[in-house]
Amino acid sequence: MEIESLENDDLVECSRLYVSVFKEPPWNEEWSIEDVFERLSDFLACPNAISLKAVHDGEIIGFLAGEIQKWNGAHFYYLKEICVSGEDQRKGVGSTLIGNLTVSLKSQGVSRIYLITQRDSIPASFYSSLGYTENSSIMVMGKSVE
Repeated sequence: MEIESLENDDLVECSRLYVSVFKEPPWNEEWSIEDVFERLSDFLACPNAISLKAVHDGEIIGFLAGEIQKWNGAHFYYLKEICVSGEDQRKGVGSTLIGNLTVSLKSQGVSRIYLITQRDSIPASFYSSLGYTENSSIMVMGKSVE
């Protein structure tokens, strides 16, 4: 497995992977390839985007996307998305992607990675196993615009 920068030319393949992964439990989401393509394109268009892909035998088996943000004199990385093919989950692909990301961010002076995930979920357990902890001082809030 090789870890490489995610490029615009990878977005069709990544969009297909995303749709196939997130239609399965625990997410059960119904994404279109076009909507995912637009979402991932927007991520890569951010000026401080850092996104990686895991490639095995010429095929993308996982990717992550996010951006460096400045906050109060420090640099943070917002991990917006991570996706690993169903057959490659629990084989170290996600951990390897995040490990490579962490090394890259450290060399760029980034002090913290943050993300949003559902409580008491498989993804939350995955992140916990990598040393991520819940931040008790931050709350995610939402409101419908309907």
